[in-house]
Amino acid sequence: MEAESKIDIKTFLDGRSLCAFQIRVVLLGLLVLILDGMDTTAMGFVAPALVADWKLARVALSPVFMSGLLGLAVGALTAGPIGDRLGRKAVIVSSVFLFGFFSLTSSFANDLWTLALLRFLTGLGLGASMPNTATLVSEYAPARHRNLMITLVYAGFAIGGAIGGVASNVLIELSGWRAVLFAGGVLPIAVGLLMVFALPESIRFLATRHDKRLAVQRIMQNLAPGLLHAGTVICTSDDDIAGSGRGKVAIIVGRGYIVGTVSLWIGVFATLFTLYLINSWLPLMIKDAGMSLSDASLIATLSQAGGALGSLAVGWCMDRYSPHKVLCATHVAAGLCALCIAATERTLITTSLLVCAMGYCMNSLNVGYVALAARFYPTPVRATGTSWEQGIGRFGAISGAAMGGVLLATGWSFNAVFGALCVPMAIGMVAVLIKSIFAPDVASADMPTLSLEEVATFARE
Repeated sequence: MEAESKIDIKTFLDGRSLCAFQIRVVLLGLLVLILDGMDTTAMGFVAPALVADWKLARVALSPVFMSGLLGLAVGALTAGPIGDRLGRKAVIVSSVFLFGFFSLTSSFANDLWTLALLRFLTGLGLGASMPNTATLVSEYAPARHRNLMITLVYAGFAIGGAIGGVASNVLIELSGWRAVLFAGGVLPIAVGLLMVFALPESIRFLATRHDKRLAVQRIMQNLAPGLLHAGTVICTSDDDIAGSGRGKVAIIVGRGYIVGTVSLWIGVFATLFTLYLINSWLPLMIKDAGMSLSDASLIATLSQAGGALGSLAVGWCMDRYSPHKVLCATHVAAGLCALCIAATERTLITTSLLVCAMGYCMNSLNVGYVALAARFYPTPVRATGTSWEQGIGRFGAISGAAMGGVLLATGWSFNAVFGALCVPMAIGMVAVLIKSIFAPDVASADMPTLSLEEVATFARE
């Protein structure tokens, strides 16, 4: 008779190298975020053509931008607790189908308010998919690669934005702006069908549910064939908080988490305020500054391409240096980029390079905050903590899109708008500093086991 052995899922995953099964999870997550980025940034790319087609004032598009972002906020706030209750996969697959269907429907809109309503419904799916995907990936990632894997997946958002910029330029030339939204609907629906069969549920989530032991065993066989035997007991050290009887949101704003939670909310609010002001209005601002529509599309695409590079770089840095120091430095760099854009004469080359650098910093911050939240909250509330962080951030995005419209309507110049963006970057930097001092990641019940050398390094930081 075989002796009983015990495997802790958290320790097991943290101690192993990446296998093909985990890489599959990352690639599927990356695909979701690429589609997410294409759809979220679509309205910014179609805005100039839509304004010309419907003969609208620029500011008239504000309800469309804001309704989509409101949908993102509502989707993020509601989907996290649902993901912590029902599972990550169900929410991810449902949300991909949801934003695909309503993006497809948006392509048939014939008036501004119908389009605004459909973009709100599209945003519900977009907002639900991002934090749950990041949570799923983080729960398959070894501790030493967790930040890189999360930010690699979130780089898909910027990659999708860049692909969307190139594709939008081609599709608008060939078939008009409706073709962009149509393509943004068909692709997610096709990928949603793939996800039904190919995307696994989080093993760490399943391990906190005592009625899911067979599902855990099947996934373990994929992760480490031949490891289990008849006497193996699978457990997790993640479920200590699960039975506390407290609501998910009550936990993340309760004792031990409140300072970190509020700091994350302020930082991501300031980041998404800046990012979505740029994403929503940059093509129109560039066109109004005297450049061509193709130049505007090129510069906006370079902003997304820079963001994709930044998303990868910030994960690599956060796995090797203090995550708080990395985000503080990125806030400073973003503020300097904004000031340089405001102070530099506008030419295609200089504007392209500086906007690319700004996109590098802004998308780095966005995915960096997701990685910071994923390592701060324990498994039973990780989807809630991450999605509420992103949901609160979406109100920053709404504010940024609205403020961009107000500033342009009141006559602010391209240079003045960018000069003002150093203010939210300074606020974000202060928020990260506060978290690093009063709520470092060692407060999390889900932190990986550290060696003595790592503990000493962490203490010095």
